[in-house]
Amino acid sequence: MEKTMHLDHLALGVCYYPEHWDEHLWQEDLRRMKENGIECVRVGEFAWSKIEPTEGHFDFSFFDRFLDLCSREEMNVIFCTPTCTPPAWLTEKYPETLNARPDGVLYRHGLRQHHNYTSETYLSFCDRIITQMAMHYGRHPAIVGWQLDNECNCEVNVYYSESDHKAFRTFMKEQFGTLENLNDKMGTVFWNQTYTSWDEIYLPRPVTSPGFNPHMKLMEKRFISAIITRYLERQSAILRRYIPDNVFITTNGIFGHLDSHEMTQRALSFMTYDNYPNFAFDEGNHPNEPGAMNDRRFGWSLTRTRSISPNFGIMEQQSGPGGWVSRMRQPAPKPGQMRLWTWQAIAHGADFVSYFRWRTAPVGTEIYWHGLLNYDNEPNRRLRELKKIAAETEKMAALAGSRYQARIAMVKDYSNEWDSEQDNWRRQDSISDYGWYEAGQVCHTPMDFVYLPEEGSERTVTVEDLLRYDVLVYPHPTILTKPRADLLRRYAERGGTLILGVRTGYKDEYGRCPMRPMPGYAMELAGVKVEDFTLLCEADGPETVMWGGERLPAPEFNEVLLPLPGTKAVGFFCGNYYDGRPALTERQVGKGKVYYYGAAFNRETAVQFLKKLHMDETYGDWVEAPWDVEVAVREKDGKKTFFLLNYKAAPRRVMLAKEMVNSLTGETCQGPVELPAYGVLILHENA
Repeated sequence: MEKTMHLDHLALGVCYYPEHWDEHLWQEDLRRMKENGIECVRVGEFAWSKIEPTEGHFDFSFFDRFLDLCSREEMNVIFCTPTCTPPAWLTEKYPETLNARPDGVLYRHGLRQHHNYTSETYLSFCDRIITQMAMHYGRHPAIVGWQLDNECNCEVNVYYSESDHKAFRTFMKEQFGTLENLNDKMGTVFWNQTYTSWDEIYLPRPVTSPGFNPHMKLMEKRFISAIITRYLERQSAILRRYIPDNVFITTNGIFGHLDSHEMTQRALSFMTYDNYPNFAFDEGNHPNEPGAMNDRRFGWSLTRTRSISPNFGIMEQQSGPGGWVSRMRQPAPKPGQMRLWTWQAIAHGADFVSYFRWRTAPVGTEIYWHGLLNYDNEPNRRLRELKKIAAETEKMAALAGSRYQARIAMVKDYSNEWDSEQDNWRRQDSISDYGWYEAGQVCHTPMDFVYLPEEGSERTVTVEDLLRYDVLVYPHPTILTKPRADLLRRYAERGGTLILGVRTGYKDEYGRCPMRPMPGYAMELAGVKVEDFTLLCEADGPETVMWGGERLPAPEFNEVLLPLPGTKAVGFFCGNYYDGRPALTERQVGKGKVYYYGAAFNRETAVQFLKKLHMDETYGDWVEAPWDVEVAVREKDGKKTFFLLNYKAAPRRVMLAKEMVNSLTGETCQGPVELPAYGVLILHENA
């Protein structure tokens, strides 16, 4: 079942905190929101004490007044379960609900997400308040949707309380059945780690040197994803007993150690994302480095969200400068950037965009995380920009439900993501992932992500799903199981082109390295065997590969390849002790092809692949644009809408090869068109 957003028009919202403001401001705030195009507010994610001020004492009067006012003012509401910030009375009386550091020291009340996900005490308190909220507010006419918790795994994404260790033991027993099987799969024979009792098993704890059992660490991440998915499933199940079928359930943010695809499948109607492009300009991110993509890189996260829900929502869209008292110093969005970021999100599949926040908080840790309005509550340029966005989205209302168009996809999976996080020898993963994404951007080749499901998942990805794409790139699936290799083989047999990179297939699903030739199950698929390999160091200098007269960078790690019968070498190393040896192979598989590249992919290498495969400038027959203008397309009922997005502080010129219609003005245009700084041009074909 597809988990996607279903709206009949593009919609704008805003995050609002009625508990922060005197009630006499509420009505004026709602009316000003509506005047500026806002039709929905999100509330309540940090307001547990407003509903249960003391243990077992429930008081609904505060949100009764606010929600009834929203009904009178015809403002829609997304109501949140407030479980990411348990109240002080709870954590002081029941410290077993608190999360802990690896050394066992508890995190205390004072910020957020200081609880754990496995304490039955905490889960029972969550069950109770959600049940009370659902019974009281479940059919309130103002509420159109519910958000579960808030940004799970944002502040921390590891858990070491006593209940977590106990739950981990149960999880491992469910996974392996016997200690003998666990010891085998976890490689505990190494360094005498063998377990003789389930009580000896803990989540990773402090050790004598910077090391760990990598197989246990991989299982730790699978455990964390499982407990959070169960936590949200539990909340969703309670709500569903009391709310109408047409009221949606979602959550916000995509953070580490969580299979967001499986979590959405099990607990949500669709996914929403919290979009803060100004993190690209945060101190320490070196925005002035040559070739930096900066805020354009946030299309990566939007692409990831789209892989979960083809039409999704933005629950928090940055509207002002960002920063906590303690960290995250960010500049103000330049004039036009808030509009640019909004249309960037919409171009990538967002049908709902909710800004963070209506007015900047006057107290607390986030007093420097500015909203649409500043402390003074006076009109400003950001509010004027919002009004312009609202007028434009109203004109483009029918865009809702259209789908982002891409002919190429990057294949990904959570096991490899989690394994690469802990494996210092897998730096090529991040190099290649961003290299391919940036190549798609500079070559104007729109790209999707396809996440393959984990073992035991409720999700499925079929060969028909993969055949939507002419080319699949699976850069470095170090963990490659036989079922996944078989799926990719069927894709190639039916005409698809598959690209694999260095370090493919040498691990099993537990991160072990079996006694078999590399690249494991990819050997038959790609028709290649790895003869030799090496990590590159500074003394080696830059390694390159010659492919059809083009010299490609071959960074980070190299594999010398032996083509098997039926496979031909098409690229060769230039340098090091393996000068002239095969570095790139091509194999015909059924109607399609499989390429294996014995190195990491950076942007330059990926660009060359796109050009060689004639996948660059996907829409070059109608537009010629500089690399720093993004080209994106959404389609519905055979009608395409084209987006040109200028991320630079200077004008950029594009050339339209066909007569197009400016979707916002109705004007026809062809030939040279200038995009202003941070400009957006939305077009459709002239009928």
